[in-house]
Amino acid sequence: MKKVLFFALLASLSFMACNNDDDDNPTPAPSENELRYDGPNQTGPVLEAGTYEAAVRFPASYLDAYQGRSIDAISFFLGDLPASCVVKVYEGTTAGNEPQTEIYSFDVSSGVQAPQWNRLTLNDPIPVADEDLWLSIVLVHDGQQQSIGCDAGPNQSNGDWLYDSNDGQWLPYTDRTPESINWNIRGELTE
Repeated sequence: MKKVLFFALLASLSFMACNNDDDDNPTPAPSENELRYDGPNQTGPVLEAGTYEAAVRFPASYLDAYQGRSIDAISFFLGDLPASCVVKVYEGTTAGNEPQTEIYSFDVSSGVQAPQWNRLTLNDPIPVADEDLWLSIVLVHDGQQQSIGCDAGPNQSNGDWLYDSNDGQWLPYTDRTPESINWNIRGELTE
């Protein structure tokens, strides 16, 4: 009898472990007023000392529905405070899948807080054009830490780009690790 109960318990645990967790964290639907790939903040990756740039890329085809609008704020989640933090926006993508032209940069190091969402209102809204748009957060770590926030996944294409100064490459985070996440970085839209 004990063996039957043991196997019944084991079977129920196996069943629960195999449930589709995506139902608990569905892919966010495109929003009328936000550019984003992420769901609610879940955690953040542990990154070594170095300079990182976590970015989300919105291809020109994705932005078609937002033509004539502008980004007036950028929101992002920080778990731990990095040594420095800069918000950047790029237009275009190189043939090597890197951001092309920096069109905005603002050092927010002295004003960010953690663990929480941070919001930067842009003095001059950035118009949505016919080019790819990258929203990025540059983070400098003096040691190993979890600074940039992410959702529980699954990864959406272009939701997890990461530049790492230790190897000098822009790669999706899923190419660097087996983790499937999206950065908690969002662009707020205005008319």
